[in-house]
Amino acid sequence: MDESGLSRTDLGLFLDLSATDPAQPDYRRLFQALRQAILERRVAGGSRLPSTRALSAALGIARNTVKNAYELLQAEGYLQGRRGAGSYVAELPELDRPATRSGPRQNAVERVESRQSAGPGLLQTAMPALDQFPHRRWQRALQHASTGGGLLAGDPQGDSALRFEIARWLGTQRGMQVEPSQVLITSGSQQGLYLIASQLLTRGDLVLLERPGFFGTEDAMRTAGACVSRFHQQQLEQVDDLPEAKLMVLTPSRNFPLGHTLPADRRLALLNWAYERELWLIEDDYDSEFAAGPALSALYSLDRRERVIYAGTFSRTLFPGLRIGYLVLPRVLVPRFVKVRRVVDGGLSMLPQRALAEFMACGDYSRHLRRMKRLYSQRRESLEQLLAQSELGQLPIIDAGGGMHLCIQLPSHCDDGEIMAQLESRGVKVRAISLYDEQCGPGLVLGFSADNPDSMARGVEALTTVLEPLLEQ
Repeated sequence: MDESGLSRTDLGLFLDLSATDPAQPDYRRLFQALRQAILERRVAGGSRLPSTRALSAALGIARNTVKNAYELLQAEGYLQGRRGAGSYVAELPELDRPATRSGPRQNAVERVESRQSAGPGLLQTAMPALDQFPHRRWQRALQHASTGGGLLAGDPQGDSALRFEIARWLGTQRGMQVEPSQVLITSGSQQGLYLIASQLLTRGDLVLLERPGFFGTEDAMRTAGACVSRFHQQQLEQVDDLPEAKLMVLTPSRNFPLGHTLPADRRLALLNWAYERELWLIEDDYDSEFAAGPALSALYSLDRRERVIYAGTFSRTLFPGLRIGYLVLPRVLVPRFVKVRRVVDGGLSMLPQRALAEFMACGDYSRHLRRMKRLYSQRRESLEQLLAQSELGQLPIIDAGGGMHLCIQLPSHCDDGEIMAQLESRGVKVRAISLYDEQCGPGLVLGFSADNPDSMARGVEALTTVLEPLLEQ
């Protein structure tokens, strides 16, 4: 990509391509420059963008780079494509910005587990393809970490090298400007949620939780004595109608488990609403690495007043037994969270942290994720084909846009909880959608990421045996 600085387009607009991180792919750098121009109203809503051919010629970059940037802008809701007429900027609410800067910028245990045995099963959700894990490369990272400081106690905030790699990864993949000093390493995402609840809530505070959503989040909030109110993503079209609350937990990039994405206009309106009410937004980002297409930008990347706390985990991208997650905290919260972490457990073991830092630094982590994204896409297609060829082909599939699972909708007379129990007795560990939202219609969440073709076929066969009599009623 041309590094000469500002390039003029036929919009009469300057795009500062040199201001973006040169380590990022060219299409994401262009995406960020265009998104910034849209957010700053340098390109008005309703404006027609140049054709991909014209913009690529003006900037001296490949046309495919421009096409990929446009596609990502459209996926996140900043552009609207009109057949035969080009791409137009969406009408978006203006994001409220702080008048002054406060300081210089510095570089519940899941209930379902009691009903399911610990061993893996067919069509199990949230289970990586452990048979494809690069064991030798991980062992090499462990060996590297076991020398020197890896055997000592470390910083309760987390290993500095790992925090640096996480900040770098989030900048490249999720569009987030993060300093390592803002990252807190946790024992999985559940501990992160518990720390948030214990530090930001007092008994009786109201918390808004997404519906459907991960039930372990509610357990963490109720442990702190909070009251819980549920909302659907559709309700974010009118955020002013939501009740006053202390914090909100949501999955804007991929709702769990249905996979819906929160578009740009609702994200901006939600941030403005949070600023006005001094509400904390908790962004739970559980498997965006495996979403179909390029990774969407995090809600955190739009935040200008540091009201968003970002929660991530390595349990799905690597293996569940690793038990390493992290929070990206607003600067004002870092001292408080580090202090309580020092009291609670003094921090995690240094050995796996340093091994993970080495695994990321040498490129093994990104290579592994690229392989798994391709594999999971193939396995998803295989599961869809098996379902279509079975007696279950009539059941609607709720598109989750990639990831590690898909959802099927069941007839209204079905009891998905009872079906889940019957399937468990056959070694099939799907989950009932009612676990995540009792008001949703019955359905099942089917994992595909850990199943090879043979095991997937056995899972669908068992699924058909249990469901076929119910479909005939």
